Amino acid sequence: MKGRIPPILSLWLLLVVAIAIFIGISFSKDITLFNHTLSKARFPETLMAKEEKIPEIIVNDTVAQDTIFIPKEIIQEPDTTVHSVLVFGDSMTHNLAMSIARYGTKNHYKVTGVTWESSSIPGWNNSGKIPEYIEMSQPDFVIISLGSNEMELKNFERRIPDILNIVKQLGELPYVWVGPPLWKEDKGVYAMLEKALPKEVLFKTRNMEIERGGDHVHPTRHGADQWSDSLMSWIKRSSHPILSEKPDSGTSTRGHKFIYLHPND
Repeated sequence: MKGRIPPILSLWLLLVVAIAIFIGISFSKDITLFNHTLSKARFPETLMAKEEKIPEIIVNDTVAQDTIFIPKEIIQEPDTTVHSVLVFGDSMTHNLAMSIARYGTKNHYKVTGVTWESSSIPGWNNSGKIPEYIEMSQPDFVIISLGSNEMELKNFERRIPDILNIVKQLGELPYVWVGPPLWKEDKGVYAMLEKALPKEVLFKTRNMEIERGGDHVHPTRHGADQWSDSLMSWIKRSSHPILSEKPDSGTSTRGHKFIYLHPND
C-alpha cells in the first residue's frame, strides 16, 4: 500500500522520539506530576562535567611512627653550596673519613673527620661532642658512622632514642648515617637503624665485601676507599646529595682535618 511506513522504520522513529524525550527531560528541571516529583537523570552532569585531577598521593614507605625523623627537604640535584663536611663516629671512621677527604679534594669541600675509638651511639649522644665539633668545623653536611660497637646488644630498642637525639643535635644540617661494615652475624643492628631512620639517609654497608686489616674487623685504607666509593655513589640518591665525582687514585688529603680521640677522651 502506497504511503505506508515500513515497520522497521516505524521502530526506529519510535526509538528516536523516546531518546529525544529522555534527553529533554534530563536537561529540564524536576517535574511534579500528581503530587509526585520526578527527579531528572544525572547523566547531563556526567556528560558535561570537567575532568577532575586526581590528587597525587605520596606514600612514605618508612614506618609511620612519631619516633622517626623525616628529612625536612629532599632534593634531587647535588648541593653545590656544600663547602664543609663533618664525618664523625667510632673507630671505623678514621680511614673512611680520610677516603671521603679525597672526594672533598676532587669536589672542592673541606672534610673534618672525628674518630672516637670504642665509642657508642649513647656515648656520642651524651658527650656534648656533637655540638662542639659542629661549632668547630661549621659543616654544611654531616656523615655519621656509628653502630659497630652495638653488635652485641641484647636490647636494640633502647638505642633508638639515642639515635634520634643525635640527629636532633644536628639541627637543620642535612646528614647521612653510615651503617657498620659487618664482620659477623647481625643480631639486630640494622633492624634498629632501619626503624629509627628513613631509608633516604641510611647507607647500608652490611653486604659489602671490603678489605680489612689484621684484626679482620677494621677496613684498611684500600678497604676504606672501596667503602667510600660505594657510599659516595649511593649519596647521589640520598635525601640530600652532594658533589661526589670520583677522585683519581692518589688524590691528596692535604688541607683536611682529622681528629682521633681515645676511649677516655
